[in-house]
Amino acid sequence: MMAEQDQTLSERLFTRVEQVRETSTISFAGRRNDASAQIAPYVDGAHLPGFYRLQKRAFWRWQGTDSIEIESTLARIAVAAGPRSVEQWLDTVSEYKSGNWVFEWSQLGAGAYQAGMALVAAEPARARQKLLAAARYFSLASYPHLKGDVLSLQAQLLANQAYRQAGQLLPVPLKELRIPYNGKEVQGYLHLPRQDKALPLVIVSGSLDSLQLDFWRFYEEYLAPAGIAMLTVDMPGIGYSSHWPLVQDSSRLHQAVLDYVPRIPWVDERRVGVLGVRMGGNVAARLAFLEPFKLRTVISIAGAANLFFTDRERFMQTPAMLRDTIANRMGVRSNDWEQLFHHCRGFSLKTQGLMGHRTTVPLLSIGHKRDFICPEQDIQALAASSRGGQALVLDKLPLFEVYGRALAKARDWLQVHL
Repeated sequence: MMAEQDQTLSERLFTRVEQVRETSTISFAGRRNDASAQIAPYVDGAHLPGFYRLQKRAFWRWQGTDSIEIESTLARIAVAAGPRSVEQWLDTVSEYKSGNWVFEWSQLGAGAYQAGMALVAAEPARARQKLLAAARYFSLASYPHLKGDVLSLQAQLLANQAYRQAGQLLPVPLKELRIPYNGKEVQGYLHLPRQDKALPLVIVSGSLDSLQLDFWRFYEEYLAPAGIAMLTVDMPGIGYSSHWPLVQDSSRLHQAVLDYVPRIPWVDERRVGVLGVRMGGNVAARLAFLEPFKLRTVISIAGAANLFFTDRERFMQTPAMLRDTIANRMGVRSNDWEQLFHHCRGFSLKTQGLMGHRTTVPLLSIGHKRDFICPEQDIQALAASSRGGQALVLDKLPLFEVYGRALAKARDWLQVHL
């Protein structure tokens, strides 16, 4: 009976919301006319003509998703019949059926979830792996996690459910923190390699198109063996933080989390760091200036620090999905990109008067030399803004090697400074 209930979990949820808007129509009003527009190249090969979503295949593989499953799923999406919201984009099948992005990844998620739940009692270690796989599939179904996208939010719900259940099968069960802030709560996942003593803590946040569960492998392979606890926090406008819009004060939620850290019994409040990726890197670097007495160190990975927000030519090359994602987190439409450029200038740490001064917090700035969002100039400038700063500029492929080197460096940096 339990297996049958698990098998129909996603079906029961999604059948209630068949008549909904397709993802590419959520943040852009009217007819798209930029599907074939010239956009910036991405170092990680994420942009492929013919897709609305950035195809982060290398990152998905690094997270643990099987390459064959990725390619076969994308193939089913590409050859699917039926109307699309934008004909040039293969991943915009309008109806929730075979070929629809959310449908295809959710089917894989439901299968992995069922397999995991069937193993919980007899083989908890294997059950955990299956449930983590389910969380990844449902997260991919939800990607890029836009507010107002009903199907995506249903998939996101299932991703977090699978992640929490996998977390209960860890040697130290996953803990969910609910941190009060302005009459609401900032919700985060606390990962502990042990709980017999207070541990150093790193607060981790990602880009505007990632969820907390995307950092599992970083914790499992790098932080846990080093004895470092990890608290993940969603960026404003996404996931558990979706009820707060992204504003110029981009670090306000994370400052509330820092204020709360002394109340967490399993961590050492004197040894706290922050690591952020993309816009999370913007937040991390901002905190190095604003909270120097609460932080031991900060790491920014490919952080959106300055040039992306202040170089108009660069900003205008932003792909459609990323435009929608930024606008969605701010609670606006992405149609008038010129107007959004002027509004987004306020996110620049240089415009805010921070980058260029020198913080006492040691800051590690990591990125790829030819990255679109965080080019080498910004990587170096962030490091130079810290008295103990250091830059790691990567200029090699394959991406697996780049990921490994960057995260190993981040772990080593945290071990030294925490």
